[in-house]
Amino acid sequence: MNIAIDKIDRSGLVPQKHVMPNGKVLAFFPDNNTELVKIDFCFPAGAAYQSKLLQAAATNSLLCECSKKRSIQEVAEWIDFRGIVVDKNVDTVMSTLSFYTLRRYVPELLPLVYELFAEPVFGEHEFAVFLSKRRQKILSAQMETGKVARNLFYADIFGRTHPYGVYAEVEDVDKLTVDDVRRFYSEHYNLSQMQMVVAGHCDARLVELIDKQFGQVSCDEQGTGDIFEPADYPIPAHETFRAVNAVVPNAVQSTLRIGRRLPWRWDSQEYALFTVLNTLLGGYFGSRLMSNIREEKGYTYGIYSYSHLMRDNLLFFINTDVGSQYSQPALKEIYKEMERLCNEPVDAEELEVVRHYLVGDFLRSIDGIFERGERYRSMQTSRIDERFTDNFFHAIATCTPQQLQAVARQAFDRDAFTQVVVGQESIQ
Repeated sequence: MNIAIDKIDRSGLVPQKHVMPNGKVLAFFPDNNTELVKIDFCFPAGAAYQSKLLQAAATNSLLCECSKKRSIQEVAEWIDFRGIVVDKNVDTVMSTLSFYTLRRYVPELLPLVYELFAEPVFGEHEFAVFLSKRRQKILSAQMETGKVARNLFYADIFGRTHPYGVYAEVEDVDKLTVDDVRRFYSEHYNLSQMQMVVAGHCDARLVELIDKQFGQVSCDEQGTGDIFEPADYPIPAHETFRAVNAVVPNAVQSTLRIGRRLPWRWDSQEYALFTVLNTLLGGYFGSRLMSNIREEKGYTYGIYSYSHLMRDNLLFFINTDVGSQYSQPALKEIYKEMERLCNEPVDAEELEVVRHYLVGDFLRSIDGIFERGERYRSMQTSRIDERFTDNFFHAIATCTPQQLQAVARQAFDRDAFTQVVVGQESIQ
């Protein structure tokens, strides 16, 4: 390979770190050529910690709306006047509230955020609005083949009792109360457990301001929430191929989702090789699945395969939407492409194209200070480190067709697959 991987500058992927007065570590990615700052406040308050479905999502949504001192209108007007963008996200593990702002507003913003975290008000009206929107969102999702397929796929892989496999239905909306939200906040939004990641214009003065506002919080209290460990939840043993079909009335297309849990750890060389193999199969526009099923057969507008790295779990799946009449032909072609990778070594020229694509895609993914901060935060949540990147580049530079074929035979074991088809009619 003629790409000088060893010359790629990866120094900016590792954050600078500052130990605050209370011992907490602040991670930051400075770029003082911009006036923008992004501050992530991360709490171990994801869906895995909830005792009722939607509890984590509701708390994340309603937090930072108002406090004991300021109404929801006052907070909204203060933020809007300064052009501050607030992004809220909750996943299985973490609840994150991100603030994008100009550097000059940070001295005012930090005390407000502290107030909203320390003394929030979860109002009945705002809670009712959240329930109404979530009820409509679930009802709409039940009519979308893609969202139904996603829910059924994760439920089959992990089981409905596992945090990765559970999903809310309309009746779960009616079971949630505002007291559930208040309790979840008090149990899981402990400031001593909060992590902060800063990206953008982060000078010494900004670090001082963060020390003053959040570095004085006592870390003696450890909070009441347990640490989420996927191994604590049983996962169904999958020893035979499983086909899951569902009908969505009046659907104009069918969604196909096929995949499995992978048998490796994130830091294994096999998984690094699989990232190359997955790209070749369906990870970019020139992939085999796209060339066959979109370009040659015309069954779909797009088809991709994904490698999803979760905490202590690796997931692989192929996803596409096809006309209902093409469901069976498309499935046949998908399995045929996986079988080809198991039985035939990859052509050297095709592999070289994939190598160049992967390097370029990686460079694009870190081309920005906010992207680097987001990457670091995601890796922290998934409990992975830069060994993953080391293995990734080693696989790109050194992988052989024979190695990829060996990995394909391990990964594309049809007995380990779940196949989900959701459309207007159930298929046999």
